[in-house]
Amino acid sequence: MSQLASIGLFLAAVAAVFGAMLLWTRARTRERQEDVLMRLRAGDDAIIAASGFGEDQTISNPVLRWACHLVWRTGAETEPAMVARWMIAFALLVPIALVLMGVLAGLVAIGIVLVMTWAVLSRQAARQRARIIEQLPDFLESVARVLSAGNSLEEALISAAQESNEPLRGLFVSVGRQVRLGASVEGVLADMADIHRIRDLRVMAMAASINRKYGGSLREIFRSLVQAIRSRDMAARELRALTAATRKSLLRDAFDGSPV
Repeated sequence: MSQLASIGLFLAAVAAVFGAMLLWTRARTRERQEDVLMRLRAGDDAIIAASGFGEDQTISNPVLRWACHLVWRTGAETEPAMVARWMIAFALLVPIALVLMGVLAGLVAIGIVLVMTWAVLSRQAARQRARIIEQLPDFLESVARVLSAGNSLEEALISAAQESNEPLRGLFVSVGRQVRLGASVEGVLADMADIHRIRDLRVMAMAASINRKYGGSLREIFRSLVQAIRSRDMAARELRALTAATRKSLLRDAFDGSPV
């Protein structure tokens, strides 16, 4: 019983610290996005460059890169150095848990913390991805309208981001910031596609790359992508409706055929 109580207290303490860190990260992310969006509107590249979060996706350490991508998928703009500090802090908890609770109970507690942390971050990342894909058609239509006025792709993305809601707004504010710092539009979009695992962003990156090398109409490509996204969403809805009707029919037949 004492071991169970120790595990419970340890998990409660870790959950409290994790919750506080999550709230702090969300507040910092919102504040940073608002500040950078104002700088992008003013065109103040020097202040943007000094804003701290450079989003370096070329992290050499594979474990740190995986952890950063998992955190960034949730929408949190956290520097790799901060993620590394979290990982070090968690590593320091391992011997403490083993000493206070014993080897077996300590390993169980550490395993529960790892699984719960991964599950929470993965769930938040999935919700973030779904919201991004849901908002993407309207965003691309806005980008196409700005492009029709003769603006560049970078200007179109920033302008459309100002009219969008979260989380798409924060995503493309981040894209605009990195482009202002010297990265290519297609490179940043490809990085975002890898981080958030969204194929539509990969298509945007490919379209931007082809347009830069060979020319062509980005407006038509983006409008075709909008149609493809909406057709895919409609097909998914129809499939869910069809499978729901099938499940109900099977359940009804099962109950009707059951012996009394």
